Amino acid sequence: MQPKMLYMRKTPLSSGAILFLLSAGFVLFPTQWLGDLLTQDELLAQMLGLGILRIVMAAIMLVLALQMGIRGVWAPAKLPYLLFALPALAVAVNNLPVVALCRGTAGVTGGGEYVAAFALQCLGVGLFEEVAFRGVIFPFALGVTGTEKKGRFAAVLLSSAAFGLLHLVNLLGGFSGGVFLQVGYSFLIGCMLSVCVFCGSGVFACALVHAVYNFCGNLIYSVGNFGFGAFKDVWCAEEIVLTALVSLAAIAYFALILWKKSPAQADLFAVVPPESDKKEEENADERADGADDR
Repeated sequence: MQPKMLYMRKTPLSSGAILFLLSAGFVLFPTQWLGDLLTQDELLAQMLGLGILRIVMAAIMLVLALQMGIRGVWAPAKLPYLLFALPALAVAVNNLPVVALCRGTAGVTGGGEYVAAFALQCLGVGLFEEVAFRGVIFPFALGVTGTEKKGRFAAVLLSSAAFGLLHLVNLLGGFSGGVFLQVGYSFLIGCMLSVCVFCGSGVFACALVHAVYNFCGNLIYSVGNFGFGAFKDVWCAEEIVLTALVSLAAIAYFALILWKKSPAQADLFAVVPPESDKKEEENADERADGADDR
Protein backbone atom coordinates (compact mmCIF):
# COMPACT_ATOMS: atom_id res chain seq x y z
CA MET A 1 0.00 0.00 0.00
CA GLN A 2 1.46 3.34 -1.06
CA PRO A 3 1.23 5.92 1.76
CA LYS A 4 -0.92 8.90 0.74
CA MET A 5 -1.27 10.81 4.01
CA LEU A 6 2.36 11.70 4.67
CA TYR A 7 1.31 15.32 5.14
CA MET A 8 0.09 14.26 8.62
CA ARG A 9 3.71 13.64 9.57
CA LYS A 10 4.68 17.28 9.06
CA THR A 11 2.98 18.31 12.30
CA PRO A 12 3.12 15.34 14.71
CA LEU A 13 1.65 17.22 17.68
CA SER A 14 -1.47 18.59 16.00
CA SER A 15 -1.93 15.42 13.96
CA GLY A 16 -1.73 13.34 17.15
CA ALA A 17 -4.40 15.54 18.73
CA ILE A 18 -6.67 15.05 15.71
CA LEU A 19 -6.18 11.28 15.88
CA PHE A 20 -7.01 11.33 19.59
CA LEU A 21 -10.29 13.09 18.85
CA LEU A 22 -11.01 10.57 16.11
CA SER A 23 -10.42 7.74 18.58
CA ALA A 24 -12.78 9.39 21.08
CA GLY A 25 -15.40 9.68 18.35
CA PHE A 26 -15.08 5.96 17.62
CA VAL A 27 -15.52 5.17 21.33
CA LEU A 28 -18.73 7.23 21.44
CA PHE A 29 -20.15 5.59 18.33
CA PRO A 30 -23.25 3.49 19.23
CA THR A 31 -22.77 -0.28 19.03
CA GLN A 32 -25.93 -1.85 20.46
CA TRP A 33 -27.79 -1.63 17.14
CA LEU A 34 -25.42 -4.10 15.47
CA GLY A 35 -25.86 -6.64 18.24
CA ASP A 36 -29.62 -6.26 18.01
CA LEU A 37 -29.40 -7.34 14.37
CA LEU A 38 -27.69 -10.56 15.44
CA THR A 39 -29.66 -11.65 18.50
CA GLN A 40 -32.66 -10.76 20.61
CA ASP A 41 -30.73 -11.40 23.82
CA GLU A 42 -29.96 -7.89 25.09
CA LEU A 43 -26.79 -8.87 26.94
CA LEU A 44 -25.38 -10.87 24.03
CA ALA A 45 -26.32 -8.04 21.67
CA GLN A 46 -24.42 -5.54 23.81
CA MET A 47 -21.22 -7.60 23.86
CA LEU A 48 -21.35 -8.74 20.23
CA GLY A 49 -22.09 -5.26 18.91
CA LEU A 50 -19.26 -3.71 20.90
CA GLY A 51 -16.75 -6.43 20.04
CA ILE A 52 -17.45 -6.55 16.30
CA LEU A 53 -17.56 -2.79 15.79
CA ARG A 54 -14.35 -2.27 17.76
CA ILE A 55 -12.63 -4.74 15.44
CA VAL A 56 -13.94 -2.78 12.44
CA MET A 57 -12.72 0.47 14.02
CA ALA A 58 -9.31 -1.08 14.64
CA ALA A 59 -9.14 -2.00 10.94
CA ILE A 60 -9.98 1.60 9.98
CA MET A 61 -7.26 2.97 12.29
CA LEU A 62 -4.80 0.44 10.88
CA VAL A 63 -5.53 1.56 7.31
CA LEU A 64 -5.06 5.20 8.33
CA ALA A 65 -1.78 4.33 10.03
CA LEU A 66 -0.47 2.57 6.94
CA GLN A 67 -1.54 5.52 4.80
CA MET A 68 0.49 7.76 7.11
CA GLY A 69 3.51 5.54 6.57
CA ILE A 70 3.63 3.97 10.04
CA ARG A 71 5.59 0.74 9.68
CA GLY A 72 7.58 -1.59 11.93
CA VAL A 73 5.27 -1.27 14.93
CA TRP A 74 2.64 -3.92 14.34
CA ALA A 75 4.41 -7.26 14.68
CA PRO A 76 7.72 -8.09 16.37
CA ALA A 77 10.64 -7.80 13.97
CA LYS A 78 12.16 -10.79 15.78
CA LEU A 79 10.38 -13.43 17.84
CA PRO A 80 12.63 -12.89 20.90
CA TYR A 81 11.19 -9.36 21.18
CA LEU A 82 7.96 -10.96 22.38
CA LEU A 83 9.77 -11.82 25.61
CA PHE A 84 9.64 -8.15 26.59
CA ALA A 85 5.84 -8.49 26.84
CA LEU A 86 5.80 -11.58 29.09
CA PRO A 87 5.80 -9.54 32.34
CA ALA A 88 2.86 -7.56 30.93
CA LEU A 89 1.03 -10.82 30.31
CA ALA A 90 1.74 -11.83 33.92
CA VAL A 91 0.15 -8.58 35.10
CA ALA A 92 -2.87 -9.27 32.87
CA VAL A 93 -3.36 -12.81 34.16
CA ASN A 94 -2.93 -11.60 37.75
CA ASN A 95 -5.99 -9.42 37.15
CA LEU A 96 -7.98 -12.62 37.65
CA PRO A 97 -8.85 -13.12 41.35
CA VAL A 98 -6.61 -16.17 41.62
CA VAL A 99 -6.71 -16.54 45.41
CA ALA A 100 -10.51 -16.31 45.62
CA LEU A 101 -10.94 -18.74 42.72
CA CYS A 102 -8.62 -21.27 44.38
CA ARG A 103 -10.51 -20.94 47.67
CA GLY A 104 -13.89 -21.24 45.98
CA THR A 105 -15.11 -17.90 47.34
CA ALA A 106 -15.35 -16.64 43.74
CA GLY A 107 -16.17 -18.47 40.55
CA VAL A 108 -17.56 -18.33 37.02
CA THR A 109 -21.21 -19.25 36.52
CA GLY A 110 -22.09 -17.79 33.12
CA GLY A 111 -23.01 -19.90 30.11
CA GLY A 112 -20.46 -20.61 27.41
CA GLU A 113 -22.09 -18.36 24.81
CA TYR A 114 -21.93 -15.37 27.17
CA VAL A 115 -18.31 -16.00 28.10
CA ALA A 116 -17.42 -16.36 24.40
CA ALA A 117 -19.21 -13.11 23.54
CA PHE A 118 -17.46 -11.39 26.42
CA ALA A 119 -14.11 -12.69 25.14
CA LEU A 120 -14.92 -11.25 21.70
CA GLN A 121 -15.78 -7.92 23.31
CA CYS A 122 -12.47 -7.87 25.20
CA LEU A 123 -10.56 -8.78 22.03
CA GLY A 124 -12.28 -6.05 20.01
CA VAL A 125 -11.74 -3.37 22.65
CA GLY A 126 -8.11 -4.40 23.20
CA LEU A 127 -7.36 -4.46 19.47
CA PHE A 128 -8.92 -1.06 18.78
CA GLU A 129 -7.31 0.70 21.74
CA GLU A 130 -3.86 -0.74 21.02
CA VAL A 131 -3.97 0.08 17.31
CA ALA A 132 -5.18 3.61 18.06
CA PHE A 133 -2.92 4.47 21.00
CA ARG A 134 0.16 2.27 20.82
CA GLY A 135 0.09 1.90 17.03
CA VAL A 136 -0.75 5.48 16.03
CA ILE A 137 -0.67 8.05 18.84
CA PHE A 138 2.47 6.68 20.54
CA PRO A 139 4.55 6.90 17.31
CA PHE A 140 3.32 10.49 16.85
CA ALA A 141 4.30 11.28 20.45
CA LEU A 142 7.77 9.88 19.79
CA GLY A 143 7.96 12.12 16.73
CA VAL A 144 7.52 15.12 19.02
CA THR A 145 9.71 14.05 21.94
CA GLY A 146 12.34 11.90 20.22
CA THR A 147 13.43 8.38 21.11
CA GLU A 148 16.36 9.17 23.38
CA LYS A 149 15.98 8.54 27.11
CA LYS A 150 14.14 11.69 28.19
CA GLY A 151 12.08 11.76 25.03
CA ARG A 152 10.95 8.14 25.25
CA PHE A 153 9.79 8.57 28.86
CA ALA A 154 7.91 11.72 27.86
CA ALA A 155 6.25 9.93 24.92
CA VAL A 156 5.19 7.00 27.11
CA LEU A 157 3.68 9.32 29.72
CA LEU A 158 2.04 11.64 27.18
CA SER A 159 0.37 8.93 25.09
CA SER A 160 -0.66 6.94 28.18
CA ALA A 161 -2.17 10.04 29.79
CA ALA A 162 -4.21 10.58 26.64
CA PHE A 163 -5.29 6.94 26.80
CA GLY A 164 -6.35 7.31 30.42
CA LEU A 165 -8.24 10.53 29.78
CA LEU A 166 -10.14 8.87 26.94
CA HIS A 167 -11.99 6.83 29.55
CA LEU A 168 -13.57 10.01 30.94
CA VAL A 169 -16.15 9.61 28.18
CA ASN A 170 -17.69 6.96 30.46
CA LEU A 171 -18.90 9.84 32.63
CA LEU A 172 -21.49 10.52 29.93
CA GLY A 173 -23.32 7.46 31.23
CA GLY A 174 -23.52 9.01 34.70
CA PHE A 175 -21.07 10.19 37.33
CA SER A 176 -19.14 7.44 39.05
CA GLY A 177 -15.96 7.42 41.10
CA GLY A 178 -15.10 4.15 39.40
CA VAL A 179 -14.50 6.04 36.16
CA PHE A 180 -11.59 7.95 37.73
CA LEU A 181 -10.18 4.66 39.00
CA GLN A 182 -10.45 3.37 35.44
CA VAL A 183 -8.57 6.44 34.18
CA GLY A 184 -5.77 5.70 36.64
CA TYR A 185 -5.23 2.05 35.86
CA SER A 186 -5.68 2.68 32.12
CA PHE A 187 -2.80 5.15 32.35
CA LEU A 188 -0.62 2.52 34.05
CA ILE A 189 -1.56 -0.19 31.55
CA GLY A 190 -0.88 2.27 28.74
CA CYS A 191 2.62 2.95 30.12
CA MET A 192 3.36 -0.77 30.38
CA LEU A 193 2.23 -1.57 26.84
CA SER A 194 3.92 1.50 25.37
CA VAL A 195 7.22 0.21 26.75
CA CYS A 196 6.52 -3.19 25.16
CA VAL A 197 5.94 -1.50 21.80
CA PHE A 198 9.06 0.66 22.20
CA CYS A 199 11.09 -2.50 22.79
CA GLY A 200 9.68 -4.16 19.67
CA SER A 201 7.03 -6.58 20.98
CA GLY A 202 4.51 -5.23 18.47
CA VAL A 203 1.04 -3.74 18.75
CA PHE A 204 -0.82 -6.98 18.03
CA ALA A 205 0.92 -8.79 20.91
CA CYS A 206 -0.01 -5.87 23.16
CA ALA A 207 -3.62 -6.10 21.95
CA LEU A 208 -3.72 -9.71 23.11
CA VAL A 209 -2.29 -8.74 26.51
CA HIS A 210 -4.84 -5.93 26.75
CA ALA A 211 -7.70 -8.32 25.94
CA VAL A 212 -6.49 -10.83 28.56
CA TYR A 213 -6.27 -8.01 31.13
CA ASN A 214 -9.85 -6.90 30.47
CA PHE A 215 -11.15 -10.47 30.38
CA CYS A 216 -9.50 -11.55 33.62
CA GLY A 217 -10.40 -8.34 35.44
CA ASN A 218 -14.09 -8.27 34.55
CA LEU A 219 -15.12 -11.90 34.15
CA ILE A 220 -16.35 -12.28 37.73
CA TYR A 221 -18.14 -8.95 38.10
CA SER A 222 -18.90 -7.99 34.53
CA VAL A 223 -22.14 -6.57 33.20
CA GLY A 224 -23.27 -10.10 32.55
CA ASN A 225 -22.69 -11.27 36.13
CA PHE A 226 -20.73 -14.25 34.89
CA GLY A 227 -19.62 -15.22 38.36
CA PHE A 228 -19.91 -14.80 42.08
CA GLY A 229 -17.60 -13.32 44.67
CA ALA A 230 -17.98 -10.40 47.06
CA PHE A 231 -15.47 -7.57 47.02
CA LYS A 232 -14.04 -8.67 50.39
CA ASP A 233 -13.61 -12.22 49.09
CA VAL A 234 -11.86 -11.16 45.92
CA TRP A 235 -9.64 -8.52 47.55
CA CYS A 236 -8.50 -10.53 50.51
CA ALA A 237 -5.15 -9.81 52.17
CA GLU A 238 -3.36 -12.46 50.11
CA GLU A 239 -4.70 -11.10 46.82
CA ILE A 240 -3.70 -7.55 47.76
CA VAL A 241 -0.15 -8.67 48.63
CA LEU A 242 0.14 -10.73 45.42
CA THR A 243 -1.11 -7.86 43.26
CA ALA A 244 1.20 -5.37 44.99
CA LEU A 245 4.24 -7.61 44.45
CA VAL A 246 3.41 -8.23 40.79
CA SER A 247 2.75 -4.51 40.20
CA LEU A 248 5.96 -3.31 41.88
CA ALA A 249 8.02 -5.89 40.00
CA ALA A 250 6.41 -4.83 36.72
CA ILE A 251 7.03 -1.13 37.37
CA ALA A 252 10.68 -1.76 38.14
CA TYR A 253 11.10 -4.01 35.09
CA PHE A 254 9.47 -1.68 32.57
CA ALA A 255 11.19 1.43 33.89
CA LEU A 256 14.55 -0.33 33.69
CA ILE A 257 14.21 -1.68 30.16
CA LEU A 258 12.81 1.64 28.89
CA TRP A 259 15.90 3.34 30.29
CA LYS A 260 18.38 0.80 28.96
CA LYS A 261 16.84 -0.35 25.66
CA SER A 262 18.35 0.88 22.41
CA PRO A 263 15.96 3.13 20.44
CA ALA A 264 16.80 1.36 17.17
CA GLN A 265 13.44 -0.42 16.93
CA ALA A 266 11.44 2.67 17.91
CA ASP A 267 13.32 4.78 15.37
CA LEU A 268 11.70 2.64 12.67
CA PHE A 269 8.16 3.71 13.56
CA ALA A 270 8.47 7.08 15.31
CA VAL A 271 6.55 9.60 13.22
CA VAL A 272 8.89 12.31 11.99
CA PRO A 273 8.45 14.72 9.06
CA PRO A 274 9.24 13.24 5.63
CA GLU A 275 12.89 13.51 4.66
CA SER A 276 12.16 15.93 1.83
CA ASP A 277 10.39 18.31 4.22
CA LYS A 278 13.25 18.14 6.71
CA LYS A 279 15.75 18.93 3.96
CA GLU A 280 13.68 21.88 2.81
CA GLU A 281 13.54 23.21 6.38
CA GLU A 282 17.30 22.75 6.80
CA ASN A 283 17.96 24.52 3.49
CA ALA A 284 15.66 27.35 4.49
CA ASP A 285 17.49 27.71 7.81
CA GLU A 286 20.83 27.75 6.02
CA ARG A 287 19.60 30.42 3.60
CA ALA A 288 18.30 32.48 6.49
CA ASP A 289 21.62 32.19 8.34
CA GLY A 290 23.47 33.19 5.17
CA ALA A 291 21.25 36.23 4.76
CA ASP A 292 21.89 37.26 8.36
CA ASP A 293 25.66 36.98 7.82
CA ARG A 294 25.49 39.25 4.81
